[in-house]
Amino acid sequence: EAPLATRGSMASTLATASDTPSNFGGGAAAQGRERVGSVSSATASSIRRVPLHASSAQMLVGMQQRMTSRVIPREPTGMLWSLLDSVVTDWSKVKKIAKSITDPKYSLKQYFEDLTAFPELNLYLLEQRVSDGCNSVSSGRTIGDEYQRTVGAFFAIYWLFRLHHDGRDGFSFGVDDEWRPMSQGQAEDPRMAPAEKRITFQREANWDYFKRLLTDAGLVKEERKGFLSRGCAVTKVCEKRLMSLLALTAVHDIMKMNLLLPELQAKHAPYHGYSAGDSIGDHDHALSYIMDHYPDMLPSFRDLDPEERRSVQFTQCKLCFNHGWFVQAEAPPGAIFTTFREALVRDHKSLISQRDVALYFVHWLTDLAGAEPTPLGGCEKFSVKFPLPVLNSFLRSFEFVEKIADRTETEVNEEYLKVRWLEHSPPLGPLPTGTDAIARMRLLCMAQSNARAVLQDFQLLSEDDREVLATEMARTGCLGQSYSPGLAPGNVYDPPQGPAFLVYYGPAFLQSISDGDRAVRKLSALAEVYRCARELWPATVSKVAANVTVRVDMIKGLSTTDILTAIQDGDVWLLVKHNESEAFVERSSKKRLNKMIAQSQSVQILDMSCVQAYAP
Repeated sequence: EAPLATRGSMASTLATASDTPSNFGGGAAAQGRERVGSVSSATASSIRRVPLHASSAQMLVGMQQRMTSRVIPREPTGMLWSLLDSVVTDWSKVKKIAKSITDPKYSLKQYFEDLTAFPELNLYLLEQRVSDGCNSVSSGRTIGDEYQRTVGAFFAIYWLFRLHHDGRDGFSFGVDDEWRPMSQGQAEDPRMAPAEKRITFQREANWDYFKRLLTDAGLVKEERKGFLSRGCAVTKVCEKRLMSLLALTAVHDIMKMNLLLPELQAKHAPYHGYSAGDSIGDHDHALSYIMDHYPDMLPSFRDLDPEERRSVQFTQCKLCFNHGWFVQAEAPPGAIFTTFREALVRDHKSLISQRDVALYFVHWLTDLAGAEPTPLGGCEKFSVKFPLPVLNSFLRSFEFVEKIADRTETEVNEEYLKVRWLEHSPPLGPLPTGTDAIARMRLLCMAQSNARAVLQDFQLLSEDDREVLATEMARTGCLGQSYSPGLAPGNVYDPPQGPAFLVYYGPAFLQSISDGDRAVRKLSALAEVYRCARELWPATVSKVAANVTVRVDMIKGLSTTDILTAIQDGDVWLLVKHNESEAFVERSSKKRLNKMIAQSQSVQILDMSCVQAYAP
């Protein structure tokens, strides 16, 4: 499964109070360029770091003086009040960025200089020397790295708005000594390493999906110029919206510095699980608290108009959205989207639109793109480290996830499944119909490169196995929601029952079909997991909106031969109920099984004789 964390880790230089532009990044880069023919990976990383602005160095000195001399005793965080008191955002520079970002003449150096407009950006340079003399951020990384990552997120925005010009090269390859995008012809330059991965990314990334996401978020729009609007399409930047994204990028991770964390005031308690007097340790919740109740503390946030502020606030929600579950059809709609929908309705009173959900994903994307502290090296998290097929599938899915703002969980999920079927290459023919249609569309997404073999072997399953998969994979886990009529067995619709099952690592199980194994045997084992789960959680109307996680970690990489060998060795495979919402597939001795039975533990023996019915 692809990593979904929005910040990567890499060894880096620590920026201290005495850091100058040269030893913060620029000096290391200059030294590295002198021996560019034989640089180490550590030196290559330093070459890709940005120097510290002279104005930022001066600002840092002033902030550190405030930290030690006059901390304002003001709720909810005196330190943040002290550091940003009387500080303003230079909106003339921000407007310049918005107006110029697509201009071929507007260089990355000019853009970097204009980012000094955001005073909050300097907060990433602070050190926690006030009480214990140590540097600390909540992610466990140095302040210098956090600054580089935030600049990396800003640079990702710059490149994405310039895909029509030099953005693809800058995003993929990074820049040279003059901060101009490098090209495929410079593959021998050490700064391009690993060049092959970068070139493949630049060639095979689906850039149209990036552009669509910007459009969906209201950041750009296409206008036609010419006679009767039939002329060429021109992309126009929605400047107000871009200014909001830039402001969000400036402030979004400042609460990773522990010395800035707010204390929850009694008048606002409880708040996301925190009680009055608690320091809000989760950096997203901490920033959300400031935005909700003390917006004037953040210069770059307070000056946005109410609608844009609401959009920015939404990006700080804890949506509990697992993108892998959606793109791989790993989970039922309720497990994927219910918390997401509740946030839209409960926390934001249904005021969030599709464009706001799209902005959430633009921010997620640019934050992850800048996750490596090497902004001059391009967006290395994607171009070098992130699996490109996974990224492309995520980008494709955004269009559908955005619709959760005004569609039900099941409607969004069904539309996505149908599009995945129709867009499969090689083509699979018309959309499936009949009682096993939902199961087959989900299996397509789960199996990925093994999809054709899985779909073909689905027809070879016993009637009982097919019925189990068709029934259990069509339960939605949502109150009052079902898939379209005729796509699932009748007992799924009348009456709807639950709980629905999320087979965690089910996709990994179907994607690891080794030589000598068969898809039909994997499908039969999967059906047995569902069958035993239903024994542990009998279907009832009262549980129709519940979702249970069934974890198959222990067998996800095993062949069916491996599974049967364990039985031949005298062990058994069990599905063990750990609590009311979770069960695990486990290998067990018969002695341990007897002990579990004696202790009245809820357990089912997985009857893998069903697998033996199909020749290897």
